[in-house]
Formats: sequence, structure tokens, C-alpha cells
Amino acid sequence: MSTLDRTWWHKQWRHLRLWRRFFAQAVVRETHFRAHFLTTLLVGLVQLGLGIVPTLLLFGFTAEVHGWSRAEVIALVGVFQIVTGLMATFIAPNLNRMTTYLTEGELDSVLLRPVSSQFYLTLRWINVAELTNVASGIVVLVIGLVQAGIGFGPGQVAQAVVLVGTGLVLLTAVWSAMSFLAFWLQSVNPIGFVFLNLMEAGRYPLVFFPAAVRTFLTFAFPVAFATTFPVRALTGDLGWGTVAVGLGLAVVAQGLVRLLWRRGLLTYSSASS
Repeated sequence: MSTLDRTWWHKQWRHLRLWRRFFAQAVVRETHFRAHFLTTLLVGLVQLGLGIVPTLLLFGFTAEVHGWSRAEVIALVGVFQIVTGLMATFIAPNLNRMTTYLTEGELDSVLLRPVSSQFYLTLRWINVAELTNVASGIVVLVIGLVQAGIGFGPGQVAQAVVLVGTGLVLLTAVWSAMSFLAFWLQSVNPIGFVFLNLMEAGRYPLVFFPAAVRTFLTFAFPVAFATTFPVRALTGDLGWGTVAVGLGLAVVAQGLVRLLWRRGLLTYSSASS
């Protein structure tokens, strides 16, 4: 292994250790605010219930819609809950602070740290309580799969897990790109609301939407890779080709976001000076 490779791996390991410290600090903070933990759990359960109700109403009149059964859509709601829970745990607490970083001069101190500034601003803060939504989503997913009678093997599970991870990376890249516009717009607080409203489309199978919207939800706002495609992988309706496309898009998206971040830094003038 060359010196350059060793240096690169050393940097990645250092960032991983730093993130572990962030997570440990978040757990300690959460132990001091148990009411917040319970409130988050209750709110998450209410949101999950509201997400299932439209499905129950829709399938009260038919057994199948565009090839999807009620149980499969319930499984999809579970995956959606998992994905949104992970986003709310690790990504939302950071990107929602982007305007504050720029307008109050907090970015200055971040740029002086011996770590990637983009890494720090994207993953520094963690809301551990939101992991309760991930747990409830897993329960709903299992219930949906059992009701659907889906038999899946290790390959299908691997496809689903990779697709969920790919979808998370893609959605994070989209939200990051939208948030980094703060370098030029100064305030991007409404962007978080726009992103979360677009995310709601992930509650429903991709085929429920018109062709143009399906294209948008696959490539422009790729929530399909995080919700619909993983469920289809578990049912055996998806091949590794879709997984490869998702991985390729994730690599390209990360590269573009990195370029946008660097371009934004070139335009940044310290708010504290």
C-alpha cells in the first residue's frame, strides 16, 4: 500500500472515530431529556398511523392496485418510516442548521478544525430519539412482509439493504445540495420543509404516479431508491442491475455535491469579520 493510500485510510478512520464520539455525546444528551425521547416516540407512532390509514382506506375497495397488495404497501410504509427515521436522526439536525452556520459565523470555527468541513456540517449532530421511528418502521415492515407471505433469500435482503443505503446517500446528497445554496441565498430555512414534503411521495409505490413523476422520483429526487425499490427487491421483482444504477448515481451525486461545497466555500466571506 502506498503512502497516499495509507494517508487516505488514516483520514477515513479518524473521521469514523470522531463520528463515534458525536454519537456517544448524543446518547448522553438524550439521557438528560427523557421527556423528549418519549415525545418523539409518540409523535412517530401517530405519524406512522396516519401513514397507514390511507392504505387501509384504499384497499378497502380493492385487493390490488397496479400490482401492489395491501400487505406490500404496508411493508412500503414501514420502509418509509425507517428511511425518514434515519434521515431525522443523522441528517436533518445538521442540514437544518446551515443558515445559522453561515449567518452567525459558526462556519468559521468549523473551517479551522482538522477534519473535513463538509463531513462536520453534515454529520456533527445526532438526534438519538428519532431511532424509535426506525424501530417502529422495522416492526411495520415485518408485519407487512408476513401478511404478504413473501419468501425472500439472502440475495434479496442484500439488495434491499444496499438500495436503502443507496437511497439514503442520494437523498442526503439532494438535501445537501439544496442546503449549500445558502452560500448564495443566505437563508435556506424553507428548503427543509420543501424536502420533507417531497419525501412524502415515498409513502406510495412508484407506479401510483404518472410517468413524468416516476422519472422525477427516480432520478431528480430519488426517493424511489430508498422506498419502492427495496420492497420490490424483497418480493424478487428487482435485479442487481437496478442496484448497480443506484450505486452509480450515488457516486456521481456525491462528487457533484462535493464540487458544489467547494464552489460555495470560494464565495464565502466570514460572517464574524
